[in-house]
Amino acid sequence: MLLHKDASYKTYRAFFSNISATLELPINDVELRLHENIEFGSDDEKAMTKAIENAFPTAKRRLCTKHLKDNVQHYLQDRVGVSTQERKTIINTIFGDQGIASADDTLQFARADSELKDLCANHPQFLKYYEQSFKPRVQEYVNAPNRRLGTKQMWTNNNAESMNRVMKVAVNWKPQHAPDLVDKLFDMVDFQFINLRSALHHSGDYMLVNSYKQYTIADAIWKTKSDEEKRKLFNSFLQDNKKKKTRKYHNFIRWTLLCCQQG
Repeated sequence: MLLHKDASYKTYRAFFSNISATLELPINDVELRLHENIEFGSDDEKAMTKAIENAFPTAKRRLCTKHLKDNVQHYLQDRVGVSTQERKTIINTIFGDQGIASADDTLQFARADSELKDLCANHPQFLKYYEQSFKPRVQEYVNAPNRRLGTKQMWTNNNAESMNRVMKVAVNWKPQHAPDLVDKLFDMVDFQFINLRSALHHSGDYMLVNSYKQYTIADAIWKTKSDEEKRKLFNSFLQDNKKKKTRKYHNFIRWTLLCCQQG
């Protein structure tokens, strides 16, 4: 978690450089060598992406498709003046099931790319933006990662954005003294753990995925347990660090960056 008062390259570079240096240190005499296996997901903020690339030059990156969609939407509407229906058609040609971002191979990508250019033949300003700026980012940071992982799911950083808002609401969108901020952050994380524990007995907002179903316990039985028994059951669940079952995801690490601006 990075709490920062500005969104400058210098701030991000210091943060990521510290992470990079830490990962190079041996832990219990074991050198981690994680750099080549790390994949960063973020929005398209230039200061952040530049800092990531400089601190982790061999790491893979992907971009949030919601932010990319919003960028296209605003460009078509505010810079070019494209109608609502035409905007929807263009965006679907990029991000739809048969669109550029979802292309399974180079041929399908080229076909969708050609279709988009035909649709936008009357909008040379957008085509220039698409060719020079937008298309390369979609190809490298959306389509390529999806093809590598064998998925069509469009990745977003919505979870980080949602928690970012929760944090800002908790502090009433105002700067906080450090001790007060730490207390509020602790309460938020503690509440998340309470919700997580509730999933063990079918209560709260979360539910266990199939690979952890063995930790499920009936709510009526849970209520008969002592506090110590509940603690042990929950700790057993938390300490179950299951290994990935497919080589495709082996050693695949994704850092979700939660950036909360203060002041």
